[in-house]
Amino acid sequence: MNKWWLALIPFVAALTGVGFWAGGGRSASPSQAESPPVRTEARAANLADAVRDIFRAKCAGCHGPDLPRPRGRFGYVLDLNRLAADREKIVPGRPAESELWALVEHDEMPPPHAPRGPLTPSEKEAVRAWIAAGAPDSVK
Repeated sequence: MNKWWLALIPFVAALTGVGFWAGGGRSASPSQAESPPVRTEARAANLADAVRDIFRAKCAGCHGPDLPRPRGRFGYVLDLNRLAADREKIVPGRPAESELWALVEHDEMPPPHAPRGPLTPSEKEAVRAWIAAGAPDSVK
């Protein structure tokens, strides 16, 4: 029997957003899509370090701790613990409910005319993944 249709599964999964391969053969429900993945402490630390580096490079120029008057009275962008504790900006494990992610996703922060430019798609994904993972801080 010809099973040519099996070759279509990865394409259909990619087009529909179904986590077929990562989900162990089951489709991801909307509630599962936002849940943080199983991770090790090392992965969480690496993710936090990557996000801190992104914030240092692209955000600290306007929202850094060393500025006398950070924009929006938000001068703690590099303090990931404090940022994660601010429920007005971050809902750990839920990027879709986080104001910071909404601003990043819609290219409002950093704005296109920012001195260091907007975030790249991979930088945006790192921020989203960090929030989805529970907004961990690295262990130093």
